[in-house]
Amino acid sequence: MRIITATGTVDETGPLTRIVNDYCETHARLASSGASTPEEWAPWAEFVDTANFKRVGAYLEELDWHQYLQFIIDWAGGTKFEMTVFHVTEVGDTVFQEIEERHYHGDTFIRKNVMAVYRFNADNKIRHLDIYEQATDSGQWIKEAASSAMETGGG
Repeated sequence: MRIITATGTVDETGPLTRIVNDYCETHARLASSGASTPEEWAPWAEFVDTANFKRVGAYLEELDWHQYLQFIIDWAGGTKFEMTVFHVTEVGDTVFQEIEERHYHGDTFIRKNVMAVYRFNADNKIRHLDIYEQATDSGQWIKEAASSAMETGGG
């Protein structure tokens, strides 16, 4: 096992954290615009190693890029999303992002604490994303979108 340690704290945003921030801002912009096709989500894909990408979600669902994109398209339809970033740690090829997510879907409101772990390749593209969450209710529509994306293969 390889152990990476971080002993310093800086007031500057690291290079991989800047990529994660841009990735999140692009996601928010596209989701709020009503983007509903892979072509409309193409600017988001620019941050990702789409050929090797894997996302492991809160329900242990494993999605490749096409499945994840389909999940996001299904999830974004009718969902308003907000987040607050609490802590970010950048170490080696990894960014740990501790956030609060707020999901509004029809009359349903979900608040959850999330740890998103982004891992990058040598070209600074996101190759892996793990999601860990704390929530009293994760949102049935979110679970259904993840399940649907795994079943269909995402495209």
